[in-house]
Amino acid sequence: MQIVYRRKLGFTKQTVYDDSNPHLSFLQGGGHGGSHPHLVHEFVRSILEDRTPVPSDIDGAYWTGVGICAHQSAMDGGVVKRVPVFE
Repeated sequence: MQIVYRRKLGFTKQTVYDDSNPHLSFLQGGGHGGSHPHLVHEFVRSILEDRTPVPSDIDGAYWTGVGICAHQSAMDGGVVKRVPVFE
């Protein structure tokens, strides 16, 4: 298996894909710099290996919660919003 480093949106990605075997996310602009296949791969591996994925569900909840609270704050004129505690 050949490992190829691609430069995409200013980030270096290690991948097994190259110009003769491009991943669909690179061709279609799959969003987030082509991270979706890597996130799915990590998630599936965590199930097979019986471990917590990286990022975890709690990480994702906090990242999403911060964005939602920031949007709500902006819509309310900058009122401070508290990010809920996720467990």
